[in-house]
Formats: sequence, structure tokens, C-alpha cells
Amino acid sequence: MRLFFNQTSPYARKVRIAIHELGLRDAVEFIEVDPWREPHDLTEVNPLSKVPALVLADGSVVTESDTIIQALHSLTAGLQPIPDHEPERRLSLARVALCQGLIDASFICVVEARRPPELRWADWITRQERVIARTLSSIEARFALDDRRFDIGDIGLASGLGYLDFRNAHLSWRSGRPRLAEWFERAELRPSMIATRPC
Repeated sequence: MRLFFNQTSPYARKVRIAIHELGLRDAVEFIEVDPWREPHDLTEVNPLSKVPALVLADGSVVTESDTIIQALHSLTAGLQPIPDHEPERRLSLARVALCQGLIDASFICVVEARRPPELRWADWITRQERVIARTLSSIEARFALDDRRFDIGDIGLASGLGYLDFRNAHLSWRSGRPRLAEWFERAELRPSMIATRPC
């Protein structure tokens, strides 16, 4: 299998974490690309020029991080990132969707801030920062932050929080969220998290 990724992408990091957690690291060739440059190797596989993109052994291509993790889930009988039974499966996928939105809002802030100052939409950035704050507070209040579990929802959360630290540290997301901060401190010690840190 081949995974097209970018070191700083929180979307690709989710997949890279899952690969490590599933013990599939030796079965995957990691190909680092800059999707903004629209490299031919990537666009030939994914015309959207987005990462991550996974090329399976049979040549088929899977894109979008959560879809890729579901595909990887079907390839291994070991540690499963997606619970097989209800209601755990439904709750896990609900956490996935919320954390994907958290990552999306964080990414929008980063991309908008890269525009020339005269073209930036300050109100749009402010709105995304409110989305981030509300989402984190909801997670703090409602999520079962269980160290015995590290499923697809937890992978999304860990990747999202790591991206906030990397690109939006000024938001000081830990303030007023001690449960979340403590959970992430422990999650960061996982080998999969250490191996995939953005730099």
C-alpha cells in the first residue's frame, strides 16, 4: 500500500496514527507530498490534490481520512479503531464527525490567515474560532475520555488538538478544560502520536 501524506496535515495525521495503532506501518509506503503544488504523482492518484490518499494493493484508491481508516479497519483482525457493536460504534462515529469539524475549523483559520492582509475575512476567522471554542467546551463537558480506548473518535480528537497546538497555539485551548488537557497529555505519549508529530 502507498499513502500520500503531508507531515503537517491533521487529516493525514489521523491516518498515520491509525496505521501505527493497527501495526500496519511496515505494510505501507509513505510518500510525502505538498498538495498545494499539485504534484503529478498525487493528482494522478487523487485529482483533487488532497491528502491523505491511500493506494491499496489492488491499485484502488481511497481518499478522505475517515474513509481510509475504515478501509484499514477491514484489513486487520487486530486492534480495531472502529467498534463493531452498538451503541459503541454509533458513539464513536458521532465523535469522529465532531472532531472532523474541529479540525476543519482550525484548518480554515490557518488558510484564511495566509491570504494577503487586504483579502482576509476577519469575521470568518473569528467565527471559526468561536466554533473551535464551543466544540472544545462541549467535548470537555460531554465526552467520555477513557484511556482504555483509543478508537477512531479518539484519533480524530488527538489529531485535532495536536493541530491546534501546532498552528493555533494562540487560542490557548487548554484554558478552562482540565479534563481534555489531561487526556491529551496522556495521549501524546502513545508511540503513534510521537511518531506522527508535525514539524
